Amino acid sequence: MSRTFILYTLGLFAILGIIFIGVLTKITWDASHARAIRVTEAFFEATKRPFERAIWTVNAEATLQLIRGLESLEVVERVWVETPDTGNFGEPVTGPRRSEALSYTLQSPSTILHKDAIGQVFILIDRNTISQEIFATVGYIVAAIVVYLLLLTVVIRAVFKRLIGRPLTDIVAYLSTPRLIENPPDTKLMPGREDEIGILASSLQSMVQRRHHDLQKIQEYQTNLEELVARRTEQLKLVQEELIQADNLAALGALVAGVSHELNTPLGNALMAATTINDSTAYLRTELDNQSLSKEALENEIQRIGDTADIIEKTLGRARDLVGNFRQVAVDRQSEKMRSFNFDHIVRETLATLQPTLKKTSFDLDLKLDADVVLEGYPGAVSQVLSNLVENAIKHGYEGRNTGEIRIQTCVQDVRGGGAARQHEKKIQLRCKDFGVGIPEKNLKKVFEPFFTTKFGKGSSGLGMAICYQLVTEALNGSMSVVSKVGAGTEFSIEIPLKAPERGGQETGVQVP
Repeated sequence: MSRTFILYTLGLFAILGIIFIGVLTKITWDASHARAIRVTEAFFEATKRPFERAIWTVNAEATLQLIRGLESLEVVERVWVETPDTGNFGEPVTGPRRSEALSYTLQSPSTILHKDAIGQVFILIDRNTISQEIFATVGYIVAAIVVYLLLLTVVIRAVFKRLIGRPLTDIVAYLSTPRLIENPPDTKLMPGREDEIGILASSLQSMVQRRHHDLQKIQEYQTNLEELVARRTEQLKLVQEELIQADNLAALGALVAGVSHELNTPLGNALMAATTINDSTAYLRTELDNQSLSKEALENEIQRIGDTADIIEKTLGRARDLVGNFRQVAVDRQSEKMRSFNFDHIVRETLATLQPTLKKTSFDLDLKLDADVVLEGYPGAVSQVLSNLVENAIKHGYEGRNTGEIRIQTCVQDVRGGGAARQHEKKIQLRCKDFGVGIPEKNLKKVFEPFFTTKFGKGSSGLGMAICYQLVTEALNGSMSVVSKVGAGTEFSIEIPLKAPERGGQETGVQVP
């Protein structure tokens, strides 16, 4: 343990030392480089006017002397002058290092003419000199850190062994005592020590004493085993009854949450339709009172009231079916018999019941229905799944948006399997796609889990997709999947066979969690 502790401690110090050396090297380099630039600039400012006079008078010898004077500085590697008229003085540097050179503009010293630029002085800082200075400084620091770590190793090992190593060895020896629980030692393990190690030793010794007393009680209980078993059995029965009651309460809570979630859409649509009828009757009453009601207006309002009444009948009928499903879920979760129905007809009928809700929004439905076939199954399950998908797209898919499009597609697919045992069969595919915010990758695998929602406490119970998944996989004997990309939308895909199997030869219906 001491070796591991020292290894981790020194490793941490070494890492911190490396980081410190790196930071120090960077700071030292920046400081040395800045100092070299300041020295060079100060020296250049002192020779700037001689440079300008030498270039102005085309005095090559004086210019070269000034260049050699700058190059004599320890931090300067090379100096050259470039002029547009008289050429270059010194040896210019080419390649990538040219961009590292300091550049200063020389101007005409004439007091008559304008101060025009007559050339540029380039000064290349000697990085090798700066590097040698930094390496020398850092080398001393590294050597000091190494010596410090060695001394720290010796000190830490001695302190760890004195404060922790020996006490832990005594504790391990105590726990290794033969028949420790049956016959624990009476002497105190670490008398007088009140730190964490002392508390640990005292706690271990107290625990051993408690186990010793428990063992004695167990030995006493063995003399009256039948009574003990009877008492424990009675206690287990009570616990079992409590667990059953708790499970029933949990199921009831899930049932109530599911009812409130599922009844929201049909009751809301019915209320909207009832409001429409109320508006139409108010309009007719006003027209009658004003004696301005025309036959055409009367026929239009009668047609509108008839269509709306049909919607109310369908939505309330769906609510009635849902209530029937949940009311008898404890005995039989089946509410509809299997029957033949046209798939696209059920889709259109379901979407018609959603029109009062959709009309109050700016969301559009794009229908591409190519599944005009009759199948054996449960139309109520199909309607419930489709309603949940459209509602989910509006509520969650386009969260934060006021407009959007929901694409509903149906088609019939041929499925062929290999071997004589598998026959040619067909499946219906239903796709519901939105182009909204999408689902993050971390939430995509949890979409079909019961009570999973990112809007908990904001009107969402997290049951919608779980109910859809169970209806598709159990009632319709199909499969359901989801594909989504953040910012590009979400697509739910459902595949169901043309005939859902009967279960147990009894009346079969929609499965509801």
